[in-house]
Amino acid sequence: MQTVQTCFPEKFSKSSTPNTSSSQPFGRSLLPQTIRVLDHLTSLASSNPIQLQLEEQPPAPPPTMAPSHLLRATMPLRASITTPLSLTRPSILQSTTYLTTPLRNASTTTPSPTQPKTTGTETQAPSRLRNYASALKTGTVVSVGRMDRTVRVCHRHTSWDRHIRKFYPQETHYLVSDPRNSLRDGDIIEFSSGAPKSRNVHHVVERIVTPFGAAIEDRPAVLSKAEREAERETRWAAKYLRRESKRLGREVDLVKEAAKAGVPVPNGEVLSTAQLIHRIHAENERVGKVKRIVQERVAESERVTQERTKEAEN
Repeated sequence: MQTVQTCFPEKFSKSSTPNTSSSQPFGRSLLPQTIRVLDHLTSLASSNPIQLQLEEQPPAPPPTMAPSHLLRATMPLRASITTPLSLTRPSILQSTTYLTTPLRNASTTTPSPTQPKTTGTETQAPSRLRNYASALKTGTVVSVGRMDRTVRVCHRHTSWDRHIRKFYPQETHYLVSDPRNSLRDGDIIEFSSGAPKSRNVHHVVERIVTPFGAAIEDRPAVLSKAEREAERETRWAAKYLRRESKRLGREVDLVKEAAKAGVPVPNGEVLSTAQLIHRIHAENERVGKVKRIVQERVAESERVTQERTKEAEN
């Protein structure tokens, strides 16, 4: 009978010659010893049982919060506070309705608002002149004669340094409109903003505080605000007549247009061209895009306020 030699090395066997006692694999020879060790451990565990006692842990302390965070947590959400500005903004529900609209049904062109038409006349309603906010400043004229009806003024003021926390003197130069060339180099003048003339000129002279050189009586008079507004109205009316004459292909007679519109003009009253245009198109003057949006939002906020007031009363 031929015996099969195991794959284990010879040091695990007593002799190199195979016999029946050493022909078993190495794993099978250790199995009885392992079983005896496990039986011994089991007997020890049964004779001396180990009882594990679970210690009760104290409850965890409640989480602490800083006083500033606690005060913020008690305050209402900012979105729930109603302000006049929040009434003009679309809410979250309104904004989600735009997302649910299918793209195939969405229009790519924005509808242009229709302008009211004037009844009884062929001319279109004019756009109103814009009123700008203005602020007075004082400065010294440092450059005259390089530009027509425009001078350069040095405005001395103070600026606040946030890092050092101190006021420092500062000089700012402005281009100021001088409609009648009445300023001289070295004059101390008072000028105001809110009068855009060109891309870089946004200020106009109001009065001469201290003249330098020639006396004020020897110079052309500085235009007042009423005179500047009158000249602005005259230019606006002339531009309106040119545009309407070009559009209609004929000269526009404002007297006939006033008669067609039924505008009463007293015999003893003398009206300027701009005043007559305003009377013909009294309630139909065109409003700018931004001003129209502001009026719509204000009207919407007033409507929402009235509805909430009615609901509160009920």
